[in-house]
Order: sequence, then C-alpha cells, then structure tokens
Amino acid sequence: MNKAIVFITLLALTVANIDDSTMPGGWHNYKFSNGFQSDSSNPLTQIYRKLSAELEEKGISDIVFTSATSQVVNGQNFKISFTYTEEDVIKTGYCLAYVSFSGETCEIHEVKLEESRLTSVKDMTYGGWSNYTIPSGFKQDPTHPLKLAMDNLSQKLINLNMTFVKFVNVQSQVVAGYKFKIEFQFLNKNGEERNGTCVIYVRPWDKHVEILELSVATPLKMSTEAKDHMDGGWQTYNYNLSELQNGTSSFATAYNKLVNTLLKKAIKIVSVSSVQQQIVSGVNYKISFIYSENNNLKVGDAIVYVQDWTKTFKVTSLNLAGQTIHY
Repeated sequence: MNKAIVFITLLALTVANIDDSTMPGGWHNYKFSNGFQSDSSNPLTQIYRKLSAELEEKGISDIVFTSATSQVVNGQNFKISFTYTEEDVIKTGYCLAYVSFSGETCEIHEVKLEESRLTSVKDMTYGGWSNYTIPSGFKQDPTHPLKLAMDNLSQKLINLNMTFVKFVNVQSQVVAGYKFKIEFQFLNKNGEERNGTCVIYVRPWDKHVEILELSVATPLKMSTEAKDHMDGGWQTYNYNLSELQNGTSSFATAYNKLVNTLLKKAIKIVSVSSVQQQIVSGVNYKISFIYSENNNLKVGDAIVYVQDWTKTFKVTSLNLAGQTIHY
C-alpha cells in the first residue's frame, strides 16, 4: 500500500513538473526551483544526493543543478546540466540518470565533466568577473544559460530595429544563477556593423532572463568618409516619412517628443531641414526645423535623447529663433 502511494505521488510530481514543449526522443524540459534538495519526493533529489556522493570521492563539491530535461519510460530518465567546484574552479558538467516511479531505484548512467571554466578564485577580475569560454554547440541546447541570454538579447535588438550577429567576448559571474557581461556584434537598421555591450542575468532552472544593462554605442567599422563628416560624434541621419507615420524607429519617438513639447508652446513644425544623430548610451538626435508661431515662419533646432530599452525620451536642448531654452 505504501509503495502504491509513493508511486502515485512520484507520477503526479512527474506530470506536474513536465513542460509542454517537446524535444526529439520524447524529452521535455523539467521544471524545478532552487531548494528542491529538501523535497524527498522529487526524483531530482535522489539524483542530486547520489551524484554528490560519487563526485565527492573525486574531490568535487558544491554541485548546483542548472537545467534538466526528462523522458518518461518505465520510470523517468533525466539529462541534467550542473556546475561544480574543483580546486577552487567552478566548471560545468552533465549527467544522464534514471529514477523508477516507485523511487526505489536511482541509477546514474553517464557523467561528463567539462573543461571550460566559469570562474576561479585565483583568476577573478574585479567584482568576481572572469573570462567565460563560449562552448561550441551551445546554440543547440535550449536550456543553456548562454543560449537563453542570446535569444533574449536578439529579441531586444529586433525591437530596436537591429540584428544580432555574434558574441565577441563573454565574462561570467556566478551568483544565484549567472550574470554574463557580453560584448557582441550587431547590424543597425542601415545594415552597418556595430559593437555593443550588455549585462544579462539568467536563471536556467526557470528560464528567467533579464537584461540589466545594454549599450549599442560603439561603431565597429567606420568609413573614412564617415569620419571626415563627423563633428563631436554627430553623423547625418537620413530619415523617411514612412518611419514617422508608422512610429517604428527611435527617430520617430524623438520627433514625436519634440512635436508634443512645441505644441505646449503653441508652436507647430512646418518642415524638417536636417537631422543628425550621435550614438551614446542611447541616441541623441539633433533636429533642425522651420516652425510657425503667430503666423510667422522661424528657424529652430533641438536635441532629443532617446533610450528605447528604458523608455527614456527627453528634449535636452531647444533653440527657437536664436533664443535657447535650457532643460
């Protein structure tokens, strides 16, 4: 009777924790939260205890499960990714294990210990950051923390009319999850290659991804002609009417902010003479325009700052017919 109760409990737990997404071979993402080790009914707990005991004999400690997938057979197979500490170095590992539905059998069939370092007490940089070796094939693992970070960053850049190209350099900081400090290449909306940096926090076990910092400021390549026309980092911005009508760009956001600011002063823009942009942590747009005030046409210019990912839109400078208005 007790065995039947255990079997039903483990089967119910298995169904509750299986993700709906299916992978080849009938594998599913297996959801678990930090602290699962205290739940004796969780099959991962048995695997954790057995794996810890086996690796401890090899001088390996501080095992942390980062992701798991499961396959329901006559029992349950698990593929588990984890981190571990060996000689003050945190590394990544993988294991394949089996747990019967009754919970009486727990077998570890395969253990693979990676050589790539996550961090080391001996070679830490300031803040606990250390160089992270980008593993080959990580893009094919939907549960890999770097894959989760890349997908989230790619989507963010798409929202900014940019295209992710590749990682250039990655540093990691092992916390309750992972922090990645990433230098990457991307294409802006004009198809130009640029350099960007970001800090991304990832919790692989519940697929939580959060971009903490993002900068798309440094040009990767710049032609001699572009350099000759720069003045304090300003470059000509060739806008089109469709982006203003659709409101699909950072410039459209900046222009609408300027229009609304001027309307409060009973001023209406008649035409835009020229636009320049300056890439900072965000974008400054310098807009020269002709406006109408009391049926008179006058010349003005303004600088509008836009940082899309923080929803910051601000007129920082406004010059109307020789009169500068400070903000």
